[in-house]
Amino acid sequence: MENINFDFLKPTIIFSVIGIFVPGFTAIGLIGTQMLLSSGGIECSISWKVIWTLTTIIGIALPITFIKYIRNITIEKLETLKTKLIIFNLVEYVCIQSSIGSLFSNSKILCYGSGGQNGIELVFTAWLALPILVVLSIIFNRIID
Repeated sequence: MENINFDFLKPTIIFSVIGIFVPGFTAIGLIGTQMLLSSGGIECSISWKVIWTLTTIIGIALPITFIKYIRNITIEKLETLKTKLIIFNLVEYVCIQSSIGSLFSNSKILCYGSGGQNGIELVFTAWLALPILVVLSIIFNRIID
C-alpha cells in the first residue's frame, strides 16, 4: 500500500464544532423515527427498543467497517475519503447519541413522560458523542499511518 497522507482529526473537529449546535435536530430525527415506527403499528416503547438496538449494532459495526475500508484505501479513493468521513461522523454521531440515550432514559419515560424527562437527554447524549468521534479519528490517523 502506498503511503496515504490524510488527517481524519481536522474534519472531525470541524464536524464536532457544528455538532455542538445541532443535537436537537438529530434528536428530532430520532423521535420522528419512533413516530414513524409507531404509525406503522409498533407500540411506542417497543419502537424505542428497536431504535436503540439498531443504533447500537450500527454504532459498533460502522467503525469496524470504516477501519477495514481505510486499511485498503488507494490514492484513487483518497479523493472521496473526506466525504465518506463526514457521512461516517454523522451516522456514528446519531448512533452514539441514541445508544447512550438508552442509558439515561427508558422507553416508558420517553413515550409516556414521567419523572420530568421529555427526551432532552438525547440532546445531552449527542454532546457526549463528540469526544468519542474525536477519539475514533485519532485511531483512524494511527491506522492509516
